[in-house]
Amino acid sequence: MKTHILNQLINFFWMALCCAPLLWYWLLAGWDVWAWIFITVSCVMGLLPRPLLRWTQLATTRRGFEKLGVKTIRKLTQNGDWANAATRNTGNTVGNLAGAEKYRATINMYERFHLICGFFFLFSGLHAFTFGHWMLGVLILAANLVFNVAAIILQQYNRMRIDRLTREVL
Repeated sequence: MKTHILNQLINFFWMALCCAPLLWYWLLAGWDVWAWIFITVSCVMGLLPRPLLRWTQLATTRRGFEKLGVKTIRKLTQNGDWANAATRNTGNTVGNLAGAEKYRATINMYERFHLICGFFFLFSGLHAFTFGHWMLGVLILAANLVFNVAAIILQQYNRMRIDRLTREVL
């Protein structure tokens, strides 16, 4: 229970911090047809079949992900190193092949969610620049890096680890 509450607090913190500039911008600019277009295109991008999403793979090796900062990202997220240490949770989410498949499905869901959000943040930031809201555009794009790109890096890294573990078992 303690672990669940801490993880939800961490999740809420990052969501509130990173979604605030986006919400602020659309309240200031006014929700218009562009917002609906951005949502539609973002959803289409996030719902593409996995083979068509290969271009979103940010690294293919452990070292590549480490260069992208995955070790730091792992410390600061829900179910991350610091949250697990604070609650004395081992962090082991996979104990067998069935657990690995379930975790892989969770990874795919989180990656697609953050891909959809990432495109919406990107389009919104560009929209802000187009209409002269430079500071909000910068804040939205920075929030996109923290909230979405970092999460995608982490999910891709986790998928690589699970794939390696399942290959070793089989």
